[in-house]
Amino acid sequence: MSAALRSLSLVLMLALSWAVQAAETRGSPVPGTTAVTPRIGSITPNPNAAALAQAIAGPGVTISNATYRGAANAAGFFAAAQSSIGINNGVVLSTGEVGAVIGPNDQADSSWDHGLPGDAALDLLVAPYTTHDAAVLEFDLTTTQTTIGIRYVFGSEEYNEFVGSDFNDVLGIFVNGVNCANANGRPVSVNSINSGSNPELYIDNATGTRNTQLDGLTVPLECVAAVTPGVPNHVRIVIADTSDGIWDAAVFLAESGVRAPGTGALTNSNIVRVIEYFHAGFGHYFVTAIPAEIAALDTGVLSKDWARTGLAFDVYVSGYPGSAAVCRFFSASFAPKSSHFYTPFADECTTVKNNPAWTFEAEVFNVVLPAFSGACPPGTRELFRLYNDGMSGAPNHRYVTDPALWAEMLANGWIAEGAGIGIIACIPI
Repeated sequence: MSAALRSLSLVLMLALSWAVQAAETRGSPVPGTTAVTPRIGSITPNPNAAALAQAIAGPGVTISNATYRGAANAAGFFAAAQSSIGINNGVVLSTGEVGAVIGPNDQADSSWDHGLPGDAALDLLVAPYTTHDAAVLEFDLTTTQTTIGIRYVFGSEEYNEFVGSDFNDVLGIFVNGVNCANANGRPVSVNSINSGSNPELYIDNATGTRNTQLDGLTVPLECVAAVTPGVPNHVRIVIADTSDGIWDAAVFLAESGVRAPGTGALTNSNIVRVIEYFHAGFGHYFVTAIPAEIAALDTGVLSKDWARTGLAFDVYVSGYPGSAAVCRFFSASFAPKSSHFYTPFADECTTVKNNPAWTFEAEVFNVVLPAFSGACPPGTRELFRLYNDGMSGAPNHRYVTDPALWAEMLANGWIAEGAGIGIIACIPI
């Protein structure tokens, strides 16, 4: 690795905050080459979707209508990899070139940049950043069971230098649109499984103890998803680089590893990503975690006046234990401006529902309520709420996690609301 990249690694690990206005950039490493000593028995590039899907089809399932999107050399078959990967044979998808994952680990920055697009569903998992060089295998699955299991291993060259940064390579296994590639409720990615987060699921390969080029990988994991018996269920397996197309990631899918029923509890996510938007004409901020709403705002279908601020934060899904539902209201009574209002407090929600100026829309996500002092429980962080005091001609609130941004908003005349110094909720770290 160059001195410049080592320096950037240190800066990212020590100083990168939860969100930035734009992704960091870094110089491209020299493209990797397939190692001359194949330590995984073999890897054979093959983009044939039907062959890939049938190779991972196991007992209790029938697979059909397979498609593949990605570089031709970013998909294929692997064999005799038990000692290196933890799965012996199967299918490998990569954001680079599949042959480059063969060991030994003699490059710290093995990389292939195909210059291909990422994936919209993965973008929602890593927002405000975007993905690149996606490899996507899709198929329909029919079974008589109510659950399925999919066995896999995730690995990346981003380990360990870029853990905690915006170069957060990510995997999604979507079954009927629901991602089941989660570890303890968090989407599988470089930032969610590493030596500091879910370390029991992580294998550090920086010194080449495993004979693969990848600098880190997970233990074998299983996605367990709900399906509808007797009808086609759509499965979508996708891996991508985040923020740029270099420093590759890969997913290994076990031969016959898609089976029914699945083993154990459903591996659903317990978090969802909230995206912040700004309306320059109104001077208003707005947040949403609803995928269809995010897509409509990003494409201008809903309104061309809203633009992303580049900030985002995690919240809990509906029904998360120990959490409170957040009510969302809308009002057009401030014409020509309109406004939204969010509250996690049940009594405040009831009061606003009785106000004819506001329309209740939905309970949109969940948070944990802070103590009266503003303290948040372990595993959570503060979410601040600020009120514009009607300065724009209509009420508006902003929700932030950065204390420096919170202080800046206060200096601009916004009012802190919530427990303690103005903490409205506690959200996942």
